[in-house]
This record gives sequence, C-alpha cells and structure tokens, in this order.
Amino acid sequence: MISGLSRATAAFGLAVLLAGACSSEPTAPERFPVAPAPPSPHAALTATLRDEAAGLGFFEGDWLEDYGDAPFYGLAHHTRAAAGPSARPEDAARRDASLARARRVIAGSLLDGDLQEMVMSGLGLVEHVAATGDRADLPLLDDFVDRLDRLAGSFGYYLDLSPDTSWALRTYGPTAISALIGLLNAEYALSVGGPRAAERLEWAKELERRTTERAFGDIDAGVKSVRAYRFSPSRGELFLYPNIAMLALEARLYRLTKDELYRVTARSVFSSIQPLKLSDAPARYRSPYSAAEMGAKTNDYATLSSQNYLALALLLLFEITGEARFVAEADRVIDGIAAMRGRWCVSHVHDAKACTPACLAPSVCAPSGGKGVCGDDRCQEGILHHVIDGRLALPTDASFFCAGCNLQTLWVLGYRDRLSAAAP
Repeated sequence: MISGLSRATAAFGLAVLLAGACSSEPTAPERFPVAPAPPSPHAALTATLRDEAAGLGFFEGDWLEDYGDAPFYGLAHHTRAAAGPSARPEDAARRDASLARARRVIAGSLLDGDLQEMVMSGLGLVEHVAATGDRADLPLLDDFVDRLDRLAGSFGYYLDLSPDTSWALRTYGPTAISALIGLLNAEYALSVGGPRAAERLEWAKELERRTTERAFGDIDAGVKSVRAYRFSPSRGELFLYPNIAMLALEARLYRLTKDELYRVTARSVFSSIQPLKLSDAPARYRSPYSAAEMGAKTNDYATLSSQNYLALALLLLFEITGEARFVAEADRVIDGIAAMRGRWCVSHVHDAKACTPACLAPSVCAPSGGKGVCGDDRCQEGILHHVIDGRLALPTDASFFCAGCNLQTLWVLGYRDRLSAAAP
C-alpha cells in the first residue's frame, strides 16, 4: 500500500501556519467563485461549436460519434442552451431525447451496463436537476447513486478491479474512475441538495480519504519526484487523468466543507502535474494513458478529453481560490484545444463493415436506427481527438473524432462564462 498524505499531520501544520492570521474580527461567509473571472477570450470558439453541435450524429438520445462522455455533457449543454436566450429548436429536442435515454441507462444493471456511460448519465441528470429545478427524476437518481455507492463501498471505496471489468477502468485507471464516483456524490450534494445531500457529502469525503490512502504517494516524474495520485497502486508513473480527477474532487469538497486541507491538496496536485506540461502558449499537457495504444513515438501526445478535464479542474480550482493564474492557465489550455480543429467525415469514424451488403461508392456506412445504413457521406469541422508527434489526428489513427469531447468543450466554455458573469 502506498503511504498516503496524513490528514491529521497536514491539518496540524496548516493550523500552525494560519495561527498568526486569526483574529477576533467576524468574517463574512465565503462565496463562490471567490472572485469573478475576467471575460472569456473564447466567445468565437463557443459560437462555432454551437453551430457544429447541430451536425453531430444523434439518434434516440444517443450521440453516434461518441466514446461515452456525451450522456453528461450533451444533456448538460442542451439543457442550459434550451433555457437560454439563444435557444435553437434542436436544443429542446436533444435535451428531451438524451434525458429519456439517461433515465434508461441508469435504471440498468451496474454489472451488465457500461460503467462509464452510467456514471456520465447520472452526472447529466444531476446537472439537469441543477439547471432546471425539476426534481421529478430524484427517486430514479437516488436509486442509481445508492446502488453505485454500495458497489464501490463493497470494494473499499476504491475500484482496484481487474482491467477486464470495464474498458473505463482499463483506460483511465481505478483512481480516476473512483474519483468520478466521488464527484457524482459531491455534485449531488452541491447542486441537488435536499435531505440526501449530507449523506452524499460524507460518502464523497470517505472515498477521497480511502483513495488518498491507496493511491497517493511519491512518484518518479523523470526530472524530479512528486507527490501525486497514481493511476493505480501498482503503477508508479505520473498520469494526468487520476490527478485532474482528484483535483476536481478536492476542489468540490473544499467548496462543500470549507476544510482548508482540501484546497491545499488541490493546489499541491496542480503543482505535481507540471512535469507533464508540453507547452505554455498554448498550454498542453501530456496524456500518457493511451499514448502506446495510439502509437505515439514521442512524449508529444495529448487527447481532447484530457485537456477538457484539465481546463475544467483549473476552473474549479480558480472558483475556490480566486487566483488569476488558474483561470489564465485554463484559458491557455483552451487555446491549445482550439488549435486541434480539423475536418472529419462520417466515413472516417464509422465502421464500413456494419453495413451488409457493403456500400457502393460514393455511399458510406453510417449508423441509423441501431444498424448500419448506406447513404451520403457527411463532413464538417470540429475539434479532433488528439495531437500526436507534432501533428493533428488523422483518419487512419485508432481514434479520430469524438462528439462527446466536443460537447464537453462547449460545456467547459459555458462554465467559464458563468465564472466571469458571477459576482463575488
């Protein structure tokens, strides 16, 4: 077992540091964001992605060019967009269809379903409740979170299971997936509230404690050793996903509890991932989790999904600190995301073998109604799946385009806008 950060020891040290700052003067309750962010420099990117979202393949609540993120970010984006001043007809239609699908997904068996898709659907429902105030789905959501928490709790609040259990565990690792379940509980406590909020918060705190015990420790990051979260207890390399997932959880727990140690830990984790930084302007951080699978020959490899999660974690860190360096770094990461734009076509991202008999050129195979159907190719601009060895993704790479990742970028940009619009 990796020796984790001693919360009692760190708390004692923090108390000593803060002792001189104590006074008898009453303090005003802390509000979030601690300070408003400056206006976002990415209004044009937001508008472009809004236009392109309408062209993403969609059938019965499901985004067709997706790897599992869209049940959260697609539902969240269209829920807020449908209620906004620039709502489009497809916003309400896609909100309603993806909401219906999210209900079906989380009602399924945890052991038979796609764990990633189920957790993302749960987060999508949490955001829907928060954005609309409609609590009709709470019984269904509570049942899902209860079942998920019992499952994770039965494994000690840390899903260090066989990689064959889930593609998400195999790809992102048990630390990141455990953190995601913790975030589901924390987001429920923060955004849904109600009689179960305190229980959800305590569960998230316990998961953070157990995950820190299992996966936090010294990691050889090449140029130096850092204290960070590991991919799993048995893998000692420095990975981006587990650390940004835990950074986000620490930030949320600070906002919910005002326990300073969570904020200290979040800042510390940000410092620990700096050896992964590839460039500063625009900012880009290496994504080791799938570099070998994609055939990267150098360290210059970063996925859109990882940069989205990084930007979001930085915004959550800014939200609880008010430190301009964090929102500035998030903006530079989004600059890097914007530089990943390229052209993709249906023929690039769907399996031609799904159509029987095979399509005759120039027709291409695309999913429709749960099966492959021959039709015209469709091409548009978007943010591509990754950068690798100094180039953008190519159609011949193992992955090329991810609809859910583009929707995630839209949602991150929306969160960035809300931070700049907020008053302290």
